[in-house]
Amino acid sequence: METRSLYVHIPFCESICSYCDFCKVYYDQEQSDLYLQRLNEELSQIEQHHLKTIYIGGGTPSALNDEQLEKLMSMLKPYSLEVEEYCMEVNPESMDYYKLKILKKGGINRLSIGVQTFQDHLLKEIDRHHNTIQVKNIIKYAKEIGFDNISIDLMYGLPKQTKEDIQKDIEVLKSLDLQHVSYYSLILEEGTILKYKNYQPLDEESEYQLTLFIDQELEKIGFEKYEISNYAKQGYQSKHNLMYWYYNNYYGIGLGACSKIDRQIIEHSRSLTKYLNGDFKTTTIDETKEETMFNQIMMSLRLKEGLDLNKFKERYQEDARILYKEAITRNIEKGRLMIENDYLKATQEGQYVLNDILIDFM
Repeated sequence: METRSLYVHIPFCESICSYCDFCKVYYDQEQSDLYLQRLNEELSQIEQHHLKTIYIGGGTPSALNDEQLEKLMSMLKPYSLEVEEYCMEVNPESMDYYKLKILKKGGINRLSIGVQTFQDHLLKEIDRHHNTIQVKNIIKYAKEIGFDNISIDLMYGLPKQTKEDIQKDIEVLKSLDLQHVSYYSLILEEGTILKYKNYQPLDEESEYQLTLFIDQELEKIGFEKYEISNYAKQGYQSKHNLMYWYYNNYYGIGLGACSKIDRQIIEHSRSLTKYLNGDFKTTTIDETKEETMFNQIMMSLRLKEGLDLNKFKERYQEDARILYKEAITRNIEKGRLMIENDYLKATQEGQYVLNDILIDFM
């Protein structure tokens, strides 16, 4: 397969959120300068061919200062000339009008803003250091500068969060005229502050009811659910993230990043010291054909459209309907899966029990 997407990891954060287990370190200007040098060295190993999407994530990419952001944009410019979607994650507390101008000039055409909630008292519970006014100002500035594809992240299942808080968040979302929202249930990962504090997440039934509520409320204000945690207005689905869900190839550079090239998964070390010393240590995992096919099913069933059975057969020379006949039949009979127009897809009920479905495919 061609490799048409690039992920760039910026690990620096001005503060560490209590729920985050991503590869991140506290921002330091000297380390960040050196990191960008190393990133450029790694970037030079990638051919400057026709990339379709670039995504800069973290960490907090907007934690970089103005000069560092300009350098990053300059480094990536040769790779971004033909991209359809060029996205960067930003946090409200580390973004301002001038940084937005740098991103716009650099070719960024999509913003993903880490909001989590518009309830300021809840932000303190998860160690976020922005407030709702800052979020609204950044969105206002972005629109003034010319950004017309803006996504935000929201979360449910937060400490002390009520259903009424979620309803208020959706009311604010409605007023902002945005194009995309990622709405995640809080998952407690090992090594996070909330896990250490023994916070108890939502039980399965409560999570199910809140997911159903969010689905219904977002649909009322024009957001179509196209993936388990993602909602978009028509034409604004995340092209970069769709690449993951289709299980296409992608390059990943930077600390802790991951690449997928055909049946190889290439994982970077999470050691900042080694990376800054020029040791871009990676681990290569060779997937079997069976593992690759299962992973594509796992990713594609997250999508409302499901798995394209014809493309699956073209890619692997295998008919999924025959290969996974028992699992497909069992879950169709349970009302969890359906086949429609040569797509295997989860029903609404099936989306909420996807892990159970995947066990049958394993």
